[in-house]
Amino acid sequence: MDKATEILKRVRRIELRAKHLATENFAGQYQSGFRGQGLDFDDFREYLAGDDPRFIDWKVTARMNTPYVRRFKEEREQAIILAVDVSGSMHYASSVANVSKLDYAAEIAAVLAFSAAQAGDKCGLLLYGMEKPLYVPPAKGFKQTLRIVREIVAAEPGGHDQSLNETAEILIRTQKKAAIVLMISDFWGEPDRAALGKLNFKHELIPVRIVDPLELNLPNAGRVVLKDPESQEPMYFNLNKDEIRAAHAQAVSMHRNKWKKEFRRAGIDFLDLKTADPYIPELKNLFSRRSKKFSH
Repeated sequence: MDKATEILKRVRRIELRAKHLATENFAGQYQSGFRGQGLDFDDFREYLAGDDPRFIDWKVTARMNTPYVRRFKEEREQAIILAVDVSGSMHYASSVANVSKLDYAAEIAAVLAFSAAQAGDKCGLLLYGMEKPLYVPPAKGFKQTLRIVREIVAAEPGGHDQSLNETAEILIRTQKKAAIVLMISDFWGEPDRAALGKLNFKHELIPVRIVDPLELNLPNAGRVVLKDPESQEPMYFNLNKDEIRAAHAQAVSMHRNKWKKEFRRAGIDFLDLKTADPYIPELKNLFSRRSKKFSH
């Protein structure tokens, strides 16, 4: 099977599964969790007890000789940007998960893109962590969704981690209007408090952190040669040694906790996902948290 055929096959498989999940699981939850962020003027109505006096329209009140307030309706349409890390480490797949982090990310992105299309929202894409980042401006419709899935699946491996600051600059420069940015990555780079702050100030940032289970805990596999997925440098380990595996697990835990601390410091909601686990429950929890936040 040639490469183009393989890509089309993967796109089709992700499309069918994501479209079903978006329709069956998220039709209502997406709209309540990712509602529009603005208000449009709708009409005037007579003031009622309990109305916010800030919305009294004094010109209409004077003309009608009784208090009238401005009524607003929610601006439903908004932009969702899927910022997907396609650097070398995202192409990793262990025998435990049987799916690469990038394919896992592609399916999550597809579910979100289909949900946006069904809600009438615009959805865009930023692929970063490759030689030349790819930006697809937000647009409506299922044709846009299929392009987003195809671009993620076809992304070439071998890119290096891009700093969060570089990625933030691209998103701030290319997406002028405030948007919801779902950043899907393994976040193996170093945390950057300033970059997180400026990106979340311009847009609403929701990090989706993906990890393969074997990255958290190395197996007792004897002498192995591991290759850095981005530098391609070989590394030699004897994984029979408990202290080697324990030191690795501790280093990984400390690194992940640094990111978690910075997300929480900035007041940023985030998801932590393992490629061996279903992502649907966590996405539902995200939508539910956002829906409750908006209802208060």
